[in-house]
Amino acid sequence: MITNLGFALEYSLGHITHAQNLKAALAEKGQNGEGISPTYVDLPYAGMTGAWTRLPGVRSNWSLRASLGAYLGLRPHAGRLDGALFHTQVTSLLSAGFMRRVPSVVSLDATPLQYDALGAFYGHTPSGNERVEEIKKRLNIRAFNAARALVTWSEWAKASLVQDYGITPDRITVIPPGIDLAVWDDRSERLRDMDAVRLLFVGGDFERKGGRTLLDAWTRLPDAARRVSRLDVVTRTWSEAEEQRVRAERGEDIAGVVVHRGVEPNSPVLRELFRQADLFVFPTRGDCLPLAVLEAMAAGLPVITTRVGALPEAVRHQETGWIVPVDDSEALAGAMMTLIQETTLRQTLGARANETARERFDAARNYQALIQVVARAGSSPASR
Repeated sequence: MITNLGFALEYSLGHITHAQNLKAALAEKGQNGEGISPTYVDLPYAGMTGAWTRLPGVRSNWSLRASLGAYLGLRPHAGRLDGALFHTQVTSLLSAGFMRRVPSVVSLDATPLQYDALGAFYGHTPSGNERVEEIKKRLNIRAFNAARALVTWSEWAKASLVQDYGITPDRITVIPPGIDLAVWDDRSERLRDMDAVRLLFVGGDFERKGGRTLLDAWTRLPDAARRVSRLDVVTRTWSEAEEQRVRAERGEDIAGVVVHRGVEPNSPVLRELFRQADLFVFPTRGDCLPLAVLEAMAAGLPVITTRVGALPEAVRHQETGWIVPVDDSEALAGAMMTLIQETTLRQTLGARANETARERFDAARNYQALIQVVARAGSSPASR
């Protein structure tokens, strides 16, 4: 029996990798003859086509673009779909009626109110108008209530659904995003530079991911520590001109920093940087549950990060990595120094990080669980 499932998938930031991993898992199920026929509606933050995308209000409003695009994309298939998944909740806002006809699941990494709290780091500012904010909240509650079930990436996001939106806990399943362990846990092929400890930072948005804090922390390291270390920076938004300006100002202090631009998610170049690394440093200022951290853990790297969003659920302080305060370059430098110097500790934390990734972030298991939630929604009566 073929189960026809629709997928409305947000394509922005880390959700791009999530969508790619989900599709890979579904393709594997198809190859194994497990009877899932997917219909995808991909919703890129930039580059949507169609006359409707140029309508006033739609063109400049991501929530309207994503939710209208999801509705228009899935509506023609409603008669044959057994179930549907909307990721994230922003794609579901205009599909409450559709979700009552086609049993649907909404999945999310953070609730709108959590996103508002982190908004300054994403260039997002709540309207400040109480009536507008109340309307937005009602739209989200309507979509949440129209869904048969909800999936969150973390207990952090689940708690907000319960406390801020009145969703009963039994309607929510926590399923973190999945990482392809066969790709990222590839230690047999690592090309270690035995003369240097390799630190790796991956953050497309250099400012939001704490890149400046990281540079400041790097310069705080003793000269002897920098001489035996190298910092690889993978980013999109730290321009070459800005890099050269900083190099002119700081000179030898950042001689060991190597910047990589144009590196795509899941690419061989990125995987090679992870293979060569000894330590992942991610002092983010605003995040939910970034996949780069989960990839680092799967690669067996200890992670230095901050107490932001759901990160403390993934990285346990002094067990799988190190948690430091946001924007605290001195504390970050201290954590970096400890793990540069203490090889055995670094390796122990990395091994535990890998174990955690295998237990909690295995793509084969997690995407199977997500698909099962969607399939169950299609085969069970409404719960309300």
